Amino acid sequence: MRTMEVTGRSPDGAIQATVTGDNRLRLYFQPRTYEWYDERGLSRQLSALGTTTWVAWARRREEIVRVALGRSRTEQQWIRERSGGFADGSYAARLRELDGVGRSSGGAVLLRLRGMTRWHVDIAEGTIRNWPERRFAEEAESAFGALIADRTMRLALLRAEHFEIGVPRRWRERAESAGE
Repeated sequence: MRTMEVTGRSPDGAIQATVTGDNRLRLYFQPRTYEWYDERGLSRQLSALGTTTWVAWARRREEIVRVALGRSRTEQQWIRERSGGFADGSYAARLRELDGVGRSSGGAVLLRLRGMTRWHVDIAEGTIRNWPERRFAEEAESAFGALIADRTMRLALLRAEHFEIGVPRRWRERAESAGE
């Protein structure tokens, strides 16, 4: 799984994102394109890129798991449809609405998402004018790392709430109140 890589392109084709199986991001711009963006336009391109790349990552991961378990596509579809509700459906519904937030190490990039399919990227004013392309890419990559860490924590709390995984209730309550 760690060797898995998925690559996506922004709607305008000028930005490429590669996400690995261990949730690391590498962001690249086509030559001489970064400086033509403004923060708002780059935000829109990165938001769309995040959505499409993550959907491709999730599908690729599911396919790897399916093959590893020796299931046919029909069996996998049947399992997905049958287990999607997790008893009363609340886990699946909450998973689709699970939020995540990640701020870059330098504070210039803020990533927000809901359910891993609705991405929003905020870029601080003046970032493109004042930062070279590679530094911006590193900022975006660090924001992605913070986002994954935040989502991993929130996912663990959600699982603990719905499944018996041995996390005491008061620990969950303390973690939930700290995350607000």
